[in-house]
Amino acid sequence: MKIYQKLLLYVLIAVVAAAVLSPWVFAAWNSFASSRREPAFEQIFGGVFIAAGVLLLVATPSLLRPRILRDGGIVSSGRRNVFYGFLLAVASMALLGVVMVLTGAITPGVSDPLYSIVRQSGKALVTALMVGFLEELFFRGMLFRGLMENSRPAVAFVVANLFYAVSHFFKPPEEFLVAGIDPLAGFRFLALCLAPFLDPAAILPGVIGLFLIGVVLSYALVRTGSLYLSIGLHAGWVFAIKTLSLYGYFTRADLGWVFGAKPKLVSGAATWVGILLVGCVVHVMTRRRLS
Repeated sequence: MKIYQKLLLYVLIAVVAAAVLSPWVFAAWNSFASSRREPAFEQIFGGVFIAAGVLLLVATPSLLRPRILRDGGIVSSGRRNVFYGFLLAVASMALLGVVMVLTGAITPGVSDPLYSIVRQSGKALVTALMVGFLEELFFRGMLFRGLMENSRPAVAFVVANLFYAVSHFFKPPEEFLVAGIDPLAGFRFLALCLAPFLDPAAILPGVIGLFLIGVVLSYALVRTGSLYLSIGLHAGWVFAIKTLSLYGYFTRADLGWVFGAKPKLVSGAATWVGILLVGCVVHVMTRRRLS
């Protein structure tokens, strides 16, 4: 069994384990916890999922060997591409921000003090680097590369990045109440997480945007032979989106088809054009390596 197949299987096992065990853990926690504030079921479900995932990895030490990083595209050369990719992604978002200001979609302005901006930017940077590394290692390093080895490139690009796109729309319900011991609560919670897919027209613009992002990130991996450029691009986009609100305000909740509704930016046609332009820049940046 390929590594990416093992990882997908382990994720499935961890999800099922969380669905089965979380109602019992939730009931036990509420019975014995000294605090009067009961945790949300979502928190218990997430904690059990992470614990199950960690136990599975510990039980299979072969996955923890450095080989998983090498096979995933973490090699000894090309680390500077993380920096180049990060700058390129942030620059693309800055350009989009300028366009949004000129069209009235964003009103520029800073309301937080400098120390707060620095602190929030630092937290956003750490989060962006972690998300960039972990998601690229899984979606591009394992899933995409694994599919490239076992199928045609077109299939790998479509399947891996469609899976990447739709995975962002598994949303936990805002209010999920569990009374007493409800053995099926975990499975009901999972079913409600799939609720966004009942209205495919609403999520389609976001799926398109995330799919295009995944294609560009996959293309960066193919062109460079490592994950570094993909990690930098991914981290830069996450960082820019998380810090955009520090320097301006959206003029309305729904920015329309140009700049996106839910989620903002990613589901907008202007962003799609920007993503494709970044892909063109990646192509130009990597020509020297291929010549």
